[in-house]
Amino acid sequence: MRQSVEISKTAHDAVAILGQMIRAARMKRKMTAQELAIRVNVSRGVIQRIEKGHPGTLIGTAFEAAVVLGIPLFDVAAPDLNRLLKHQQEINVLLPKRAYQTSQIEPDYDF
Repeated sequence: MRQSVEISKTAHDAVAILGQMIRAARMKRKMTAQELAIRVNVSRGVIQRIEKGHPGTLIGTAFEAAVVLGIPLFDVAAPDLNRLLKHQQEINVLLPKRAYQTSQIEPDYDF
């Protein structure tokens, strides 16, 4: 059995909002949960968990459901997502390969 996912209230609210947006878009298109599940290639239960804001659902699956329903991701039109991705990749190239923890040891200034 999968372990329960613990997330902050802010993250939980964001998951719930996306789920509600997916449900509203699906209902507006008069699409059943089963029809959306077939389009996303998952079970109807997964769609129901996404719509209920279950935090354990894979983010890629939730995003795919949003894309199928035409819900903009990151407040960017679908054709602009690739441009946004490339821009973020250019920024990330400038970052160090990994984060280093700063030393907790106080320097000894006694020479």
